[in-house]
Amino acid sequence: MLQNIKLIGAIAVVGFVGYSMLSGSSSEQTADLGQVLDRTEFVMVNYQEYLGEAGVTEITDAEMAEFKDFYVTVLNTEPRFYNKPLGLEVMDDAMFLGFADENANGVQDANEGKVFTVEIDEENRRLIATDVAGNASGLQFSATGFLAGALVGSLINRQRAAGITRSSFNNRNATPRSNYRAPSSARSGGPRSGK
Repeated sequence: MLQNIKLIGAIAVVGFVGYSMLSGSSSEQTADLGQVLDRTEFVMVNYQEYLGEAGVTEITDAEMAEFKDFYVTVLNTEPRFYNKPLGLEVMDDAMFLGFADENANGVQDANEGKVFTVEIDEENRRLIATDVAGNASGLQFSATGFLAGALVGSLINRQRAAGITRSSFNNRNATPRSNYRAPSSARSGGPRSGK
């Protein structure tokens, strides 16, 4: 009987450790969603302008990879707001998944947890960033023609292909960026610091 309890206890510990390593998110610090939103907006606006100037009307895999590289560079620009290098994946449904890229290899390894997600809410003209604790903040699109560009158009097409409709985010509550305050575990800095 005692041996069975020890065996069950050992299996539970191994299972918990394995789950923690695979999910990774429980050990990651809380992200400053204000910085995530500011830097995401900066990247999207500037990359979309670049595509417009280059006359690009359709996004290829090469442009999406270039966008992702630019995004990662901006996320990791000084002053930093996260204590580990950040990596990024553009998911099939156009969600941006930010992760702690400890070895800076651009790939989310098993021990590297999710830090944040960013989603495009077309209907309400906003970006929604969410951290690992479930906190969410939203930033309204500042440019009126933002949704018409090749980059956002491509991302919205990905959403549609994944079954996400214009109204999918209507019930999502998010603190407006103007009212958002970073948690004490998050460090601030970046394009809008000092505002």
